[in-house]
Amino acid sequence: MELIQIRYFIAAAQFQNLSQAARVLNITQPALTKSISKLEDELGVSLFDRTGKKVTLNERGERFLGLAINSLQGLDDAAASIKNQLIAGPSLYVGLFQQSERFMLCLGAYSQTSPNVGFQLEYLDVTSNELDTNRFDMLLYPKNAFFRKYKGETAYVDPYFLAVHNSDPLARRKTIRLSALSARKVVFIKHGNTLFDLPYNLCVSLGVRVKDSLFTNSYEIQRWLVSCDNYAGFVPQSGAAAYAADPGIALVPVAEEGLCHEIMIGFKRDKHLCAAGRSFAAFVRGYFSM
Repeated sequence: MELIQIRYFIAAAQFQNLSQAARVLNITQPALTKSISKLEDELGVSLFDRTGKKVTLNERGERFLGLAINSLQGLDDAAASIKNQLIAGPSLYVGLFQQSERFMLCLGAYSQTSPNVGFQLEYLDVTSNELDTNRFDMLLYPKNAFFRKYKGETAYVDPYFLAVHNSDPLARRKTIRLSALSARKVVFIKHGNTLFDLPYNLCVSLGVRVKDSLFTNSYEIQRWLVSCDNYAGFVPQSGAAAYAADPGIALVPVAEEGLCHEIMIGFKRDKHLCAAGRSFAAFVRGYFSM
């Protein structure tokens, strides 16, 4: 899923006419139609009811529109903040292979103690073969085989929850075992063609065959699919705040031992870090008791 697909979808939803939306976007109407069709294929659901060139959002489209606008607004606000920020002191480069609310809280706490240190954060694609990680002062990533070449330390370990619609009978359980998913549709997190998150790998190793599998690299899309009462999905505790805030979603602890989300943090060698980088590394290690 590409950012431009989201922008095209929002324009089509606002104008409810593909020709008019295409003119405003300065693209052809077939190109807009193709982009929206690709988005729907990736989501596995239709977002519009169509009558010729006129399109009307259906219920799923209405839900997705709200999420899309909020996500883009957040990205635009972040970009504007970085663009307008005047950094008086040194700037540290942080690469994030994993979204982490706990790390962002750590970063906020450090900024209170060292307000003159600036940060440039970049979310990274785990499937990139041309990524130069040496330009980052710090990397945050999940522990799995893809990252075995990195020499990091464990920052924290999260249990997994199963996110289900609150009308699902599983929502009333205190814990759940993976075998209970055999009759359900499940959306799993997957990066690229071969890198699956641990819950999918564990389901395969235990011989758990779900009714239907869908894959996405976005927790936001996973949350949307769960809230539509279509799928169940696994989410680590440190990324579960948005799920817990959704009135349509219940989070149920997973009972299987070994199903945990281990987050690693790696720094440049001290001799390659600036003074601010060494201070930040010491703060992070203390914050997470590394």
